[in-house]
Amino acid sequence: IKYKNIYKSFEDYFHEQLFVNLNKDSLNYLLKRKISLEVIKKFKIGFVPKNNNFFEILKKTFSEEEIKLSGLFYLIESSNNYINRFNSRIIFPIKNLSGDTIAFGGRVIQKTKLAKYINSPETEFFKKGRQLFNLNFAKDERSTSKEVIIVEGYMDVVSLFSNGIKNVIANSGTALTERQINLIWRYFENPIICLDGDESGQKAAFRISEKLIPFINEKNKIFFTIMPEGQDPDDYVKKNGKDNFNKLLKDKQIIQSFIYNYSLRKINLNN
Repeated sequence: IKYKNIYKSFEDYFHEQLFVNLNKDSLNYLLKRKISLEVIKKFKIGFVPKNNNFFEILKKTFSEEEIKLSGLFYLIESSNNYINRFNSRIIFPIKNLSGDTIAFGGRVIQKTKLAKYINSPETEFFKKGRQLFNLNFAKDERSTSKEVIIVEGYMDVVSLFSNGIKNVIANSGTALTERQINLIWRYFENPIICLDGDESGQKAAFRISEKLIPFINEKNKIFFTIMPEGQDPDDYVKKNGKDNFNKLLKDKQIIQSFIYNYSLRKINLNN
């Protein structure tokens, strides 16, 4: 319960920071990416300014050990200071099926040598191979659709959500696991894997297909949609709108066809 309260405090505080005048670049970044204010508030997206002292604020309510175990800070031993893991990043709360925040994903918005995306480290209740970003909201759409769209990142999810496509989830940079696909099948019969249209996106989709084909049966299926070359779902929906994105999904391929067609493209047909 205490860990839930730590994450809740972290989420609330840094969601408010997004609207502080000093941090307006982060809010402008999201609005320029056409993420609606309504979606920013619904997902409780936040911003962590550099060198903030939130560790000290948390210490008024929680013990040092409890804060440390949350994975939100790491210790610089030489100075004995705790540093916020998500410094200078927009943060996306990762929630369990009950809607409790159990971790965060962070994205840099300035050009930097830092990794574009980072996630919370694994804890006793956050295991990357078991969680799916936005399944807590997406599962409410199962009465209107048997399909769910699986994309790669947080921005793809919130961008599609902003455009009225709510049956969308992300596996947040990990290869889709057996546990994740079984969790998806509990709510949706027809998951559609929709990764970037570049070569690395298609390779990632192929790796997923090879891994998951043993679990396919009459009831549980997996489909693939190939994005146009060089576009990700976020780019495509912003440029072409919801209706065209839904049209693209109608051309989905069942997993067996995707594997066959992908492999065929790799063969020299003149040999």
